[in-house]
Amino acid sequence: MATKNLTELDFDGIKNNLKLYLQDQEEFSDYDFEASGLSVLIDLLAYNTHYNAMLAHTTANEAFIDSAVKRNSVASIAKTMGYTARSARASEAKINLVITPDSSYNQGTLTLSRNLIFSTTLNGKTLNFYPDKDYSTVLENRDGTSKFYFENIRILEGTRVVNSELVEVASTSGPVLMANPDVDTTTVRCRVQESVTNTNTVTYSFSDNILDVTQNSNVFFIEEALNGFYEVYFGDGVLGTKLTAGNVVRLDYIATNAEAGNGAKSFRYPTNITGTNETTVLTVLAASSGGAKQETVDSIRYNAPRYNATKNRAVTANDYKSLILQNNPNVKSVAVWGGEDNDPPIYGKVFVSLQPDEGLVITSDDKDAIIRDYIEPRSPVSIIAEFVDPEYTYIGLNANVSYDSKVTTLTSGQIQSNVNSVISTYFDTYLNSLDKNFYYSKLTSEIVASSSSIVAVNLQLRLQKRLIPEYNKETKYEYAFNNKVNPYSVTSNYFTTRINGATNNVYITDIPEATVVAPAYSGNGRLVLKTITKGIVVDNNVGTINYDTGKVTVDGLDVVSLLGTSTTTLNINVQPHESAKDIRTEILTRQTAISNSAVIPNPSKNIILTLDKSVSDIPNNINAGVIVTATPKVADY
Repeated sequence: MATKNLTELDFDGIKNNLKLYLQDQEEFSDYDFEASGLSVLIDLLAYNTHYNAMLAHTTANEAFIDSAVKRNSVASIAKTMGYTARSARASEAKINLVITPDSSYNQGTLTLSRNLIFSTTLNGKTLNFYPDKDYSTVLENRDGTSKFYFENIRILEGTRVVNSELVEVASTSGPVLMANPDVDTTTVRCRVQESVTNTNTVTYSFSDNILDVTQNSNVFFIEEALNGFYEVYFGDGVLGTKLTAGNVVRLDYIATNAEAGNGAKSFRYPTNITGTNETTVLTVLAASSGGAKQETVDSIRYNAPRYNATKNRAVTANDYKSLILQNNPNVKSVAVWGGEDNDPPIYGKVFVSLQPDEGLVITSDDKDAIIRDYIEPRSPVSIIAEFVDPEYTYIGLNANVSYDSKVTTLTSGQIQSNVNSVISTYFDTYLNSLDKNFYYSKLTSEIVASSSSIVAVNLQLRLQKRLIPEYNKETKYEYAFNNKVNPYSVTSNYFTTRINGATNNVYITDIPEATVVAPAYSGNGRLVLKTITKGIVVDNNVGTINYDTGKVTVDGLDVVSLLGTSTTTLNINVQPHESAKDIRTEILTRQTAISNSAVIPNPSKNIILTLDKSVSDIPNNINAGVIVTATPKVADY
């Protein structure tokens, strides 16, 4: 008897298995299955088996978040974890508005309605922005004229949409569907009217947990429906107030154009609300940002299990990360560490570093909202969250590529261009994010794999830190490269400094102590200032460098100006030691103050490794960030 292959799902494989089985039966031992009518029946059985197998296979896949493909499957599984997929987010701007009222306006107060439209034009398209709520203020005389001052107004991009639905006996807990794929669920306002004839209205508040919900809590919940839209649910009389048949649910929200609203820096205010002769002055405090599309399937698949692990708390570092990433589409990556891991230790605090997504910004208001809405309600009362800005380390490369010209039609210039593309893709894919390390062997392997003609790659690495100096003020600066570096490799771009009242055009370099010897090159060095014309040392001890940890300390530097019309930062460059070609984000520290004591790594914090994309400016000691040379190998004889 033919062996039964129960894992075969391919139609031809199933058909062949059926034929082999029938051929083993005495009744069909001499049949020509290709030429007989029985072949049609075998096709029919094979099709039926194939469809059923595929249905079972697909059904099983859609039952697990790791293998599910359809969005409604992934979102449904995420709901069982307490996770609601993030909706689209409206772009938000912040403005001040000063109104000098029309002379006929005789009220002492003025309300800016949430339905007023502030318009702008982006990429040839007119977009509307609405205040997030009604704003009221009183008439003030600040400069001799009575005016209405509206300050820190949040305006959101999109279109205001209103839904109304009559509650029936079978739907006293909902759902009420918001049939708009572009709804921003953070803007939903829910009011429940007593009946069609009784206009008494109660406002319901959104709740994302049941910790403080009682049977009398006027709350609503939001879930994603199977069709991808969002639905509003109400309580059942135990967790939240249960609606009554005949109630009228009124929902209003913003349907947004998502990221299309990002980047607006000016707005038009066409409405005269006090009279035709009023004058307005609109000041943009923050350009629009934060607009984002609905959360993708891959993002739901990644975030839902991690959110579930937090159990709606903010205790561990992963708890903070999951809560922030779920609710803030303008955040690309998050790093969190406890005060006990800080340098120096600060107990009772947790530190958070946020990296904005490309082209977006994270404002101070965003940070305040994260603490107020997501961290404080879920964290221990004794823990204080504090934000720390990301710190960038720029990696420059000299890539020397050797290739076999006999196995390729590409020119050396084309190979150089391809290698440049591989390097850029590597950084975009594996780096440019918090807590990501650079691995020398991985990049060299990808360069070699990019063309069969490439036979060898040698990478020379440079690390760079950048800061905006405080001009005309003696200031202390610290750079932490957190990698072992070579002596005599410190250099900077050119700048003008003031020493004892005299100005000099100089650059920073290093002189190692006598104990720093090959091959370990362990110990410390002095930072000195040399003139750019003759290399004369004008300051013999402007700071120190620890070659084992890569910590650079400039004790006091009075920068008058940076040389070069396009130069805006003071850059310090070093070369990694041969033993430190893998550039990591861990914090390197000595166990003791002794210069030759052991160096230990601590967990990485707010460091981002990114590609140095500097354009060459040799007159001001700025090298190109990436330099690729491609040389044909010498012929083998």
